[in-house]
Amino acid sequence: MKYIIMALTVMLAASLFLLEVSKTQATTIEIKEITFEDASGNVVHQEHIASGASLEGYLLPEAPAREGYVFVGWSGELPEFMPNADLVYVAVYLEQVLSLNVSV
Repeated sequence: MKYIIMALTVMLAASLFLLEVSKTQATTIEIKEITFEDASGNVVHQEHIASGASLEGYLLPEAPAREGYVFVGWSGELPEFMPNADLVYVAVYLEQVLSLNVSV
């Protein structure tokens, strides 16, 4: 019985030690959002990404259609790494203008 109590005491002490070591090694991860909106403010695409993660190779969402307009891109450039802040990009459009030049 004495050996069982000693073994349990050693295992308890070892467990407490591991918990303390784990606390000092733990890191926090900040999760941020990238949001893409159309011209009306409707969310086209939203994704959660860890702060500091590489955005190299990140695929931008498909352009939302808008009648009478041509999609020219998103309102900003993606940074190389996800900042410690949420990002919001808005679709940018140019109005299509049809003009007829008629010579008489």
